[in-house]
Amino acid sequence: MIPTIAWTIWLLGTLALGLAAGSFLNVAAVRLPYEKSVIWPSSRCGNCLKGLPWHSNLPIIGYLWLRGRCYWCGEVFSIRYLLVELLVGFGFVGLFLLEVVFDIRNAGWWRDHGHMMHWGIVPWQAWAAWSAEAVFFAFLMAASLCDFEHHEIPLDITITGLIVGLLFSVAMPWPFPAQPIDVENAVARHKIEHSALYRPGRTVPGGALAEPVFAFPGMHPWPVAWPLPAWLVPGTATYGLVSGLLGAMAGSLVCRGIRSVYGLGRGRESLGIGDSDLLLMAGAFTGWQVVVVGFFMSIIPGLILGIGYLAIRGSQTLPFGPALGLGVFVTWMGWRWIGPSVADVLFDPWILGFLAIAGLGGLLTMSWMLRVVRGPDESDDQTPVVRVD
Repeated sequence: MIPTIAWTIWLLGTLALGLAAGSFLNVAAVRLPYEKSVIWPSSRCGNCLKGLPWHSNLPIIGYLWLRGRCYWCGEVFSIRYLLVELLVGFGFVGLFLLEVVFDIRNAGWWRDHGHMMHWGIVPWQAWAAWSAEAVFFAFLMAASLCDFEHHEIPLDITITGLIVGLLFSVAMPWPFPAQPIDVENAVARHKIEHSALYRPGRTVPGGALAEPVFAFPGMHPWPVAWPLPAWLVPGTATYGLVSGLLGAMAGSLVCRGIRSVYGLGRGRESLGIGDSDLLLMAGAFTGWQVVVVGFFMSIIPGLILGIGYLAIRGSQTLPFGPALGLGVFVTWMGWRWIGPSVADVLFDPWILGFLAIAGLGGLLTMSWMLRVVRGPDESDDQTPVVRVD
């Protein structure tokens, strides 16, 4: 009985926290593109400009109680407010279930803290991991909402997210939550043992278990299979800071590089600066490997979302931010399975370099041919409608 009550409290608590976060993200998505404060003034109707009563701002309840209308003038509010609150609320609950209850990363919450978990006592390490995921999810949602509606990702979101991501990386350096293992020797022997390090259940010389290497992503900041410098010790704040900084740099450079090469050949912009800033923020949370793989993982949802956006709005200026956020976050959560399949590429300088050169060369050729055939099309000019939240 007691364990059931405890877990119910945790689920309801994460739901309430997610609903509150969703309500705040609605305000941020409306105000930040116009450089308005998210704190002052209080929320108000965009039609009569009167401040809304406190009970109208209660997540879900306020919207349903007033049937999605203004308390004063009866103006209909967009259903987006309700949907965002529900999405973020149940997103927080889903992350709690995946991370803590089902332990999809095999972090060992039930293995190492079984007695506590049985009674509904969640260890602080699990709460820390869930907090990083929930905060990252919230930042990606805020950026995606702004990009989807305004074709702009405000720097207030990405720079704040960059700082918060670096703080999480410093506070929880790899191999958190496990104890540091002899990663340097294991990675240095990667070519000799050929992916023994990356196959769960197998061991490398020295007895280091393979599974923890990919239990949490963004772990190994070094770009290739070379020994780490003596001052870069796994499990230290310095290690986490370097990992976060390399991730931020990699995310920004990948997006800006592709944008520049495509623009050189096509004669027009493809990805916006906001997309580069989004990956800059994401890399601070995840490290460089996840953000690079996540960028290419976002191509498929980008095509799907782009077709839907084109069909609904008829605009060829497509927001890529939501797809980027989805691709990076799914890669981050599934790195335990994705990491081993791409490790041989990411840790081999020759393969990584060849793919980068071939990919950029192919992109330049394709964009130039597209320019010859179609010409440098101009972007759609859209004047945003000012709204007051």
